[in-house]
Amino acid sequence: MKTGIVVGKVWATKRLDQLPGGALLEIAIEEEDEMDERMVAFDPLGAGIGERVLITQGSVAKAWFKDGNNVVDALVIGILDEQ
Repeated sequence: MKTGIVVGKVWATKRLDQLPGGALLEIAIEEEDEMDERMVAFDPLGAGIGERVLITQGSVAKAWFKDGNNVVDALVIGILDEQ
């Protein structure tokens, strides 16, 4: 799992029918050294720009889709609260 900050939304004029309702977000991944890595993650939770999120990737993200539509490789699984 990784943590990151939502820096934008990715808009698509066409999407796969297998992709359920939710947003595609651009996430700046938090690294110990710097924040240069970015990724696009599917967000079923409704995170907003500037929020810190928890992301899972690979088989764990794909397993979230119970109907076998494994079209997502990165999934927002939590919106993190500030402490």
